[in-house]
Amino acid sequence: MRKSLNADFLSPKELAAIGIANAASRNILIHRTCVILDFDRLTFGRNVRIDPYCVITSKSLRLGNYIHIGSGCSLTGGGDITMGDFSTLSGNVLVFTSSDDYSGEFMTNPMVPEDYTGVTHDNVHIGRHTVIGARTTILPGAHVEDGVATGVNTLVKEPLAGWHIYAGTPARAIRARKKDCLALEAQLRAAENSGE
Repeated sequence: MRKSLNADFLSPKELAAIGIANAASRNILIHRTCVILDFDRLTFGRNVRIDPYCVITSKSLRLGNYIHIGSGCSLTGGGDITMGDFSTLSGNVLVFTSSDDYSGEFMTNPMVPEDYTGVTHDNVHIGRHTVIGARTTILPGAHVEDGVATGVNTLVKEPLAGWHIYAGTPARAIRARKKDCLALEAQLRAAENSGE
């Protein structure tokens, strides 16, 4: 007999012990297999789910409401990451807020003293109603506007204009994206406010 899905996620009591208050009432689900450093650097909204085998080691991570981070995602580096309401990272998305200089002018890797490396850091913003496709890579400084969707294996290294679908390496707009989800959001918020 298969155990309950919720048994695979940290319990509200376990989440409270690491500093995430009111996890049950806020519907915060973090899978037991995730590796997350410095929980005090994370800010959670409501209705947040982080699936198995994710690694989160970014300087800070701010998650809005109705967020899903799919299995195998990695969010790392010395910059800040924000994810707006209703945004999704599909499986195996990589979000970097730091990058080594590979030119040969500097040494690389985190075990080398900082004075000998050329690491740069920059923040990443992922807007509302975004869908980041599986195995997409987002590089430091990327600003993904509201309503963006990316295809599988997209490389995001520049700002992406809102309400478009992007694909490729590097990312390029392939068509506009519909905004029907905004009306659905309004319906959802109205239902929440009425207590349905």
